[in-house]
Amino acid sequence: MTQRQLAQAADLSVGAIRKAEQNYNVTLQTLIRIASGLGTDVSVVLGLQAPRRAMERDERAAVREMSAAVHDAALGIDDSTEPVALAELQAAVRRANAAFWTGEYVELGAVLGSLLRPARAAYDQADSIEKEKAAGVLADAYLTAGMAANLLGARDLGYSAITYGRQVAAEVGDDLRSAHLTAAHAWVCLRDGHTSKAVRIASQAAEKIEPRMSEHDPDRLSVYGQLVTNVAVAASRGGASPDTAREYMSQAHAVAARLGCEHARGSHGQPYGPVYATTQALSVAIALGETGKAVRLIDSAPLNSTALPLSTFARWKLDVSLLRTNTRHWDAAATELAEVCKMAPRWVRHQALPGVIVSRLASESLEIARRLAADVGAPLALR
Repeated sequence: MTQRQLAQAADLSVGAIRKAEQNYNVTLQTLIRIASGLGTDVSVVLGLQAPRRAMERDERAAVREMSAAVHDAALGIDDSTEPVALAELQAAVRRANAAFWTGEYVELGAVLGSLLRPARAAYDQADSIEKEKAAGVLADAYLTAGMAANLLGARDLGYSAITYGRQVAAEVGDDLRSAHLTAAHAWVCLRDGHTSKAVRIASQAAEKIEPRMSEHDPDRLSVYGQLVTNVAVAASRGGASPDTAREYMSQAHAVAARLGCEHARGSHGQPYGPVYATTQALSVAIALGETGKAVRLIDSAPLNSTALPLSTFARWKLDVSLLRTNTRHWDAAATELAEVCKMAPRWVRHQALPGVIVSRLASESLEIARRLAADVGAPLALR
């Protein structure tokens, strides 16, 4: 941005921007306006905190909008907030869920920003007959908000949204929805580096809702499958022993086989089934250093991309790209990563793995690595 562009975005004079850049003393109000104009925090402007490299300005605005709605809904809504018809709220929850899985984060922020407050109002004012349905809408909105915040690097917001959702689910005794939120909680812990905690909370939740052998409720099987898969993934990344990772991955395949096809609880969240279990088996095999097993998975299990959300399929292709660098198939690795950048350009910029792949590719072709580094928003670090 030029000084003039920043001045316009921050509603300040060009002179004020120039003084700030020349290290003159500036007021707190000026700092706040500059931070707002840049779509970041004052601590980043002052150099006390590193900026999130992947965040675009419109995505930062979406996170702020989402954060305000999450906390407003949790604190309670005043009488001026009008409840919206339950069917309309349910449709908005579906739109938010779809926007998350397709990487439309700006739209997601807008939908959640306008959804959570009336959803809370509807829940507070619902009679005993509609209370459980209203709670489901509100909890699912919190679930999507928590997953989005986690992906976008706003960990505290992710933890908060999921906690609020679990409180709502507990108030109406919805154990299955609460378990689904716990699966998301484990995912936040995993991305936050708390792998042992992710193993613990996911395994405990799985034990509570484990379906009986005679039970074939697809919603319960889907949530249970998510939980045992999360245990396997977190264990493979140091949260528990490799044998624990393999044991839970075996359970995940068994649950997927019982389902027979991909299914999401209440049509919300990640569909679980044989295809998704395969994607996670690849991730676990790579993390455990089982390269031969990972190669066999790719060769023997071509994925049907239509069975998976866009971001899940993109993650599979990232794992394939990483594996190709392990086997020194550089062109194949670059091709896979380039395809991910094309199919999910916003999503890929919020992943850590592309930076690892790019740094490995740099040892083979600096030109290719430079181009891909720009696409994934990662600095080119030569080893």
